[in-house]
Amino acid sequence: AIALVQSATQTAEAFSEIRSLPGLKLKHQQRRLSLTTANNIPLASCPPNRRTIHNGAMVFAAAASDSEQRANNFENDDVTVSVGPAQEIFSTKIIDGAKFNLFGIGRKDDEDKANGAFQPPPNSMNSKIILITGASSGLGLESAKRLALAGATVALTARTDERAMSSANAVRDYCHTKEGPNTEPKVRGISLDLDDFSSVRSFPDRYRDCMMRGDDNVQKINVLMNNAGGGGYPSRELTVDGYERTFQSCHLGHFLLTARLFEEGLLNQDNSKSNGGGCTVINVSSVSHRCAEAWHFKEGDDKPEDLEYGYDFDNMNCEIIYPGGEAYFQAKLANILFTKELQRRADMQQQPTSNDGGTSLTAVSLEPGGVATDIWRHTPWGYDPRTFRERLENGERIEQPKGRSLIDRFQSQIIYRLLDRVERGANAQIWLAYLAANGGGGAETIRGGQHYSEDRTVTPVPDYAKNEDTARRLWEMSEEMAGIKFDLSA
Repeated sequence: AIALVQSATQTAEAFSEIRSLPGLKLKHQQRRLSLTTANNIPLASCPPNRRTIHNGAMVFAAAASDSEQRANNFENDDVTVSVGPAQEIFSTKIIDGAKFNLFGIGRKDDEDKANGAFQPPPNSMNSKIILITGASSGLGLESAKRLALAGATVALTARTDERAMSSANAVRDYCHTKEGPNTEPKVRGISLDLDDFSSVRSFPDRYRDCMMRGDDNVQKINVLMNNAGGGGYPSRELTVDGYERTFQSCHLGHFLLTARLFEEGLLNQDNSKSNGGGCTVINVSSVSHRCAEAWHFKEGDDKPEDLEYGYDFDNMNCEIIYPGGEAYFQAKLANILFTKELQRRADMQQQPTSNDGGTSLTAVSLEPGGVATDIWRHTPWGYDPRTFRERLENGERIEQPKGRSLIDRFQSQIIYRLLDRVERGANAQIWLAYLAANGGGGAETIRGGQHYSEDRTVTPVPDYAKNEDTARRLWEMSEEMAGIKFDLSA
C-alpha cells in the first residue's frame, strides 16, 4: 500500500516536471523505450515488460509521449499502430485519465469543468430517435441522459423490463434536475438480453409496441448505439445459445440485433438531411483490440518473441482455452471488423436521393478510453468504491468480488481515481450520435467505417483490424452462428 502511494505521488510530481519540457519524443531502441527532449536529453526509460503504472514516472512519461505521437499521426494510413500486452496498451489510457484528473490536461472547450462532459446543445436532437443497448449503467445510461436532455427520443435497453424501466426513470430524474426546454424527456425502456438470441430476434416487435406513433407508423432509428457488453468473467461461461458470454454480449448479439432491425425496416433509410441522413450504427469497442493475439496459448506456455496479433478464428468460442482478458480483446476487435465490413457492404448498396448522395447507412466504431465503468467489476478492483454504497441504497443488486485483499481494495481506490469518470468517458459516443443526427458539416462530418478515439478524432487501427478478408470471414461466420442472412441488398 505504501509503495502504491509513493508510485502515485512520484507519477504526479514527474508529470508536473514533464509538462514544462518542450518537444517530448519517443525513441524505440533495443526493445527499450526512452523519452527525450528535443535536445535528445534522456528523461527516463524502462523495458517493455515493465511499462505499467506501478513504475511511476518513467512509465507515465513514455505513455504520454506515445499518446501524443498517435494523436499527431492519426490521418496517416501508413502509420504503425502499436500492439502488445494489456499492461503496455492500457497504461496509456490510464495515464490519459490521470493527466486529466490531476491537471485538467486534454479538456476541450465544449467540455464542462466539473467532469469534462460534452453536452449537445438544447433541441439539437429534436425528432431524432436513438436506440442505446446496455443502458442500465455506465456509458449507456450516461449517453441516454445527455442525448435526451438535448431533445432526442431515446429508446434504451436493459436485460429485464424492471431494469429498463428503472433506467428510463433515472434519465427522467436527471433531466428534471436540469434547466432548459427538455426537462421532460422522451425516453422509453425496452428489455433486451443479448445473451439470448430469442430475445434479440423478438426485439423488433417490442420496439414497435413501444415506439408506435399516433398515425400507426413506427418511429425509425436514426442512431443505433451498440454499447452493451461484458467481459473479464473468472471462468468460461456459455449463453443459452451455447456461445462464450463475452463474445455473444459484445459482438454476436449486436450483429444479430443490427441485422434484425435492418431486416424489419426499423433503421431509418431516408438519406435526406432533413430526416437525419439515414441511420448511423455506432459500435463501442475498446483500445484492447490492440492486445488481441492471433494465436491462443495455454497458461504456462512460452510465447514467442515475434508474437502475432489479430483475430483468432480457431478459438472464437474459447473451446480450446479461456483466457478472460483475451476473450474480451477478441470481442472488441470483432466490433471494429464488424464496423468495417458493415460500411463496405453499405457502400456497395448506394442509395442516392434527389437531394443527397451516398448511402443510407453509416457505421463507425470508437474506444472510450480508460473509464470507471462496471466493466472492471470482475477484477479484484470490483465496483467503483466511490459510488458502490449509493448504488446499494438505490436498490441495485450488486456485490463486490469475494476474497479481495486489503491491497486489492487500496488499488481500487487509486485506480478508479485515475480512470476517466463516466461523464467524460461517454463523450465520444454522445458526440458521434449528435453529429450523425445533425448531418455534420465541414470538418465535423462522420467518416463511415472509421474508428474514433476518446478525444473525438479518427484514430488508426492495426492492419489486422481493417483486413477485408478477416472482416468478411467474421461476417459470414457470424451469420452462421446467429442463424441469419444479413443482406443489405434485400
